[in-house]
Amino acid sequence: MVERVIELFVEQPLLLLFVVAAVGYAVGEIKIKGTGLGVAAVLFVGLFFGSLDPRLTLPPVLVSFGLVVFVYMVGLASGPGFFASFTRSGAR
Repeated sequence: MVERVIELFVEQPLLLLFVVAAVGYAVGEIKIKGTGLGVAAVLFVGLFFGSLDPRLTLPPVLVSFGLVVFVYMVGLASGPGFFASFTRSGAR
């Protein structure tokens, strides 16, 4: 049974992506004594799925797109504080 699921994920990498994201999000919502993994659980679920079979990979286009979106989001989050620091303590 597990082999058939792995074969399905090898043939359908987008399904793998969405399953990992959904399971990781669900695991991240679990709280034990008020503490949980949050969104970081998606990383751990992805590592788990990746350890099942070396053929479980995403197309390189999706990997690159994910990196671009990540860098863009980090820039959006940190950009205003970065430029505000110039007005507070930067060269005038």
